[in-house]
Amino acid sequence: MFQNLTRFILLTALVLCVSGESFTPSRNMVRVAVVHEVDHCTLSVDGRYEVVDGVSGKRVEMGIRLKPSLVALEGGAIKIGDRHYENQRVLLEPRRESLITVNDKRFRGDMMIINNAGKSITVVNAVELEEYIRGVLYHEISDKWPLEAIQAQAVATRTYALYSVEKFAGRDYDMTSDIYSQVYGGQTAERYRTNVAVRRTQGEVLTYKGKIFPAFFHANSGGETEDASELWDVNLPPLKGGVQSPFSVNSPHYKWRKNFWLKDIEQRLAARGYDVGPIKELRIVALNQSGRVRQIEIISRAGKSVKMDGKTFREVIGPNDLKSNKYTISMKGWFVDFAGYGWGHGVGLDQWGAYNMALLHYDYKKILEFYYPSSEIQKYDKLD
Repeated sequence: MFQNLTRFILLTALVLCVSGESFTPSRNMVRVAVVHEVDHCTLSVDGRYEVVDGVSGKRVEMGIRLKPSLVALEGGAIKIGDRHYENQRVLLEPRRESLITVNDKRFRGDMMIINNAGKSITVVNAVELEEYIRGVLYHEISDKWPLEAIQAQAVATRTYALYSVEKFAGRDYDMTSDIYSQVYGGQTAERYRTNVAVRRTQGEVLTYKGKIFPAFFHANSGGETEDASELWDVNLPPLKGGVQSPFSVNSPHYKWRKNFWLKDIEQRLAARGYDVGPIKELRIVALNQSGRVRQIEIISRAGKSVKMDGKTFREVIGPNDLKSNKYTISMKGWFVDFAGYGWGHGVGLDQWGAYNMALLHYDYKKILEFYYPSSEIQKYDKLD
């Protein structure tokens, strides 16, 4: 009965959202764009399902199984296999625990296929919150880690998800399924120990003065967390940074070094619209309070100077190559060396710090209290 009620709420919310009427999203649902603005994808259903008009909410047809089918646009209509749907939005609603597979990943919940003005398709998974968390944890933290560290990650993940639900209520989806939101793999990504962590922390979120906030997290702080206001329009005590984290020292990614050919950096800058020409020097102009690069100067061999904030420079070069903004620069002729600390933006939960704290027998609540000072853990269904 509860599952049927949840599905009714999901469908009602989705239909109201796309028809332009206002509604308050339920806190037990998350909408994730599992593929976003693509030409096509593959989709299948392993059991009974219904096809519903995503705008009117009317049932279009019922099916027992849907074999792997190409989903694309044809003649302005959504085409699933050999079937055409003139509807601008098509909702696939599985029944009796059936799962929907999109591009070889299995998902619980419903799938909304959206026709983006005849140019591309977006596929949105509407899924119950706790099931969403189960599909995230394996991609964000190892299921072999101490359970207290996984539980800390579960609470942070749930908090960030609900913050996104509230922030993007008027959009077609709350999050994407990649590193720009939280990496989400659906039922395919579920593991026994991560599911245990979700169950043991069920419903728990971080709050500040009774409000959910964006509980950012990263791999390794390099010894000190960052102030979120250096990167985003967020200014809250739990995210002010400055947390000295000896627990992350000497962990993987605590120290790193990367050598670049200057020509490679020139090409990456040009691809993003910064045509500076041959580079003579990269120079750090300003550091922030945590010792991370706030501004960098790029000087060309022709004497041209371009200043760029550290966040943008890291995004241009690539966050997996330039692992953090906490680094020094050494020019080596046609090459440059970056020597740095930490991996990620440095805000909030330090995952390797949490790992080491758990090994020292800190429980997940103490871990969260350490990395999000002034925060409280509450049940989300008790919040206003």
